[in-house]
Amino acid sequence: MNEYLDPLDSAFILLETPGTAMNIGAVIELEVGDESDPEQLFNLISSNIAARIHEIPVLTKRIVRAPFDMTWPILVPDKNFDFAKHVLRVALPAPGTSAQFDQLISQFLSQQLPAKRPLWQLLVIEGLEDGRTALALKVHHALADGVSGAETFASLFDISPEVRAPAPHADEPDDGPFIGSSFGIMRAAFAQVRERPMLPLENVRSWATRLYEIGRALVRVVVIRRKKSMTPDQPTIFQAKRCSLNASPGVEKEYHRLRVSLVDAKKAAKAHGASVTDFVMATTSGALRRLFDDRGETPKKDIIAFVPINVRGEGSASELGNQISGMLVPLHIDISDPLERMRAIASDSAKTVGVQREKRAKIFQDVPRVLGPAVISLGGKMVSAFSLFDRIPPMANLMVSSVPGPPIPLWLSGHRVASAAPVGPLFGTFSLNITVLGFEEHLEFGLLGCADTMPDLASLRDYLLEEATTLIARSAQ
Repeated sequence: MNEYLDPLDSAFILLETPGTAMNIGAVIELEVGDESDPEQLFNLISSNIAARIHEIPVLTKRIVRAPFDMTWPILVPDKNFDFAKHVLRVALPAPGTSAQFDQLISQFLSQQLPAKRPLWQLLVIEGLEDGRTALALKVHHALADGVSGAETFASLFDISPEVRAPAPHADEPDDGPFIGSSFGIMRAAFAQVRERPMLPLENVRSWATRLYEIGRALVRVVVIRRKKSMTPDQPTIFQAKRCSLNASPGVEKEYHRLRVSLVDAKKAAKAHGASVTDFVMATTSGALRRLFDDRGETPKKDIIAFVPINVRGEGSASELGNQISGMLVPLHIDISDPLERMRAIASDSAKTVGVQREKRAKIFQDVPRVLGPAVISLGGKMVSAFSLFDRIPPMANLMVSSVPGPPIPLWLSGHRVASAAPVGPLFGTFSLNITVLGFEEHLEFGLLGCADTMPDLASLRDYLLEEATTLIARSAQ
């Protein structure tokens, strides 16, 4: 019934500010054929989702935080859950152009999810000029990362036009009295200490062990930097230099999407010993080269991408929450030839992905545990109040994420999914996020940018498509 969030999941709640809405999601288009009654279609989609909502229990739970964030937040059932506040119907004004659609999605992604309700929302969007109906989904990052989100929310869809029956309702285990308020969390925490008097000492020992491991990792980084023994294929958190991509993201966001043939991308990557992720990085690098030219900017050093890495064990993709590490990838923006750039990126990734996964996975989980909820919460407020992310050195210049999606067609309420573009978060010093999802025969790119820092996001989208097309064409020669 009650479920404490893991420290990493909690950090996404505690660090959230108006400009850093920690949401992920997807923008989906449906083929509706000759469906002529939009209201009937909305009711059909809404009722089918409502019938399956129990299959994803987290969608009916809300977050409760302790006073002054003295303990980790907790997930509790929302006794007043109102499905109608989470699935909404909207329509584009005529003629429903792609620019109008992008503007609507951008506004939707700029808004924070209401903290008093389960942290997700779905728009059913009508009036697109091509006759399709679209859906825009956003879910708080505390509930899922890209892998678990794609895996779990797939249960709302079908693998054929036939709409399957919902799974039977299962009773959740009763793991204690219901906690519905901030002070209820504190009472539960004190009750745990009464039952296990040694619990504070155990926590201190665990805290000290993690602090020691984090200290060792930081010392290694500092020693490497001072000795200048860092190699180009193993960047540290000190390598990225601030550029026009780095700034505290503002409240207003801008979103664009594009798609590339997955088959062609795989062929182009394989021809040069690269992966699809390397192809995405090389495409991003080429597009950023052109964007910086437009801005009249010459980066002081290579552009570094932060790339989230899934560290789940086999068979755990559907477990919600965040089980991620990350690696830093130099984009070799100084290399003009697209193929040479992709080969350089692939070479770096082959040497470092295992090393960075092993070193950073534990740190990602341990740092929040060591700092604790109160310190994380206070730190987030201080950073926001003093705009510190506009001053401190960035760990990387942007975030680029590649998520595997379903390789088979999907249907929603009997209507085939025509496209599914992902949405990644903006936080810290990142004002640009490029997330890519493999869906059926396409790579679906979703670009989210700060509207102030990335007013030219539409140009970047066009450059990405042109760079991908060039890589594919050059590799086929």
